[in-house]
Amino acid sequence: MTNHRHAYLIMAHNEWSLLNVLLSLLDDDRNDIYLHIDKKVKQMPELYQPKHSTLYYTPKRYDVRWGDVSQIHSEMELFKTAFQHGPYQYYHKLSGVDLPIKTQDYIHRFFDEHEGKEFIGFFDRTDYIKADTERKRRRYYVLMRWNFRCPFEPRWKVVPAQIIRHILLKLQDIIHFSRGNELTFRTGHNWVSLTEKAVKYLIDQEAFINKRFAHTSCGDEMYKHSLIISNPELKKNIFDMNDGVHSCMRFIDFKRANIEQQRCGEPYTWQDGDEAELLSSEYLFARKMSSKNQVLINSLVKALLGTTEK
Repeated sequence: MTNHRHAYLIMAHNEWSLLNVLLSLLDDDRNDIYLHIDKKVKQMPELYQPKHSTLYYTPKRYDVRWGDVSQIHSEMELFKTAFQHGPYQYYHKLSGVDLPIKTQDYIHRFFDEHEGKEFIGFFDRTDYIKADTERKRRRYYVLMRWNFRCPFEPRWKVVPAQIIRHILLKLQDIIHFSRGNELTFRTGHNWVSLTEKAVKYLIDQEAFINKRFAHTSCGDEMYKHSLIISNPELKKNIFDMNDGVHSCMRFIDFKRANIEQQRCGEPYTWQDGDEAELLSSEYLFARKMSSKNQVLINSLVKALLGTTEK
């Protein structure tokens, strides 16, 4: 009998009202939900308690920093926690500010029809992406926990770390240092829907992942993609090698991002009035959302559940 169970793996650190909407939209007896809440959150929020799904919290919580290996550690904690309760047909990694834009019946039917495919999206191989991937492959990036994308850290920690990091990167360039070329190194969208086979492979490779992708800038956008594309059995099942957004089936729009979002490498935040575009698209999930756009959120909830979020 085909396994129709799905695991949703969510990383969250804020936007609790939006997270509650996400949990309610995933609440289905065919789903289990796994949640990693950033260790920096000292007071746990009151969250929606699913009526049909089982909600699990990861045993370990990590202080997740942008670009740092802690991103990988928290992801792997989610994969391992869910795998222990499996098997699952698919493992969907989402952010706490993502939402589904199709019903659960539609999503399950879609994955039944494409069973065995790996929904992982690769960045377009532009000259910039090729060069950036090569830099990340060959260099050590030290002290990534302290960078300007961590506004909660004082500048007296961030600035020296930035200086040391840049000096060491420059020295590595001067001596043509290379960490090795064991894989086909690729980068891509962090948010994926993977089969049991792919998740088991990542878990089996955890020791290698922790060693090879520590001290790598934004290794969370690299380790899954590099390992999966380097595995012939998994590579042949990648959904779409030519379109990264289509391949992960997340509606992500970088073209409409504002100047600040572009500077930080963040996508457009979907706005009130975008509901028709989202609901009529082919995609299954959308990132990213904001609780400020309550008209949009209410419209999505009504369309998917037939009710309005209070």
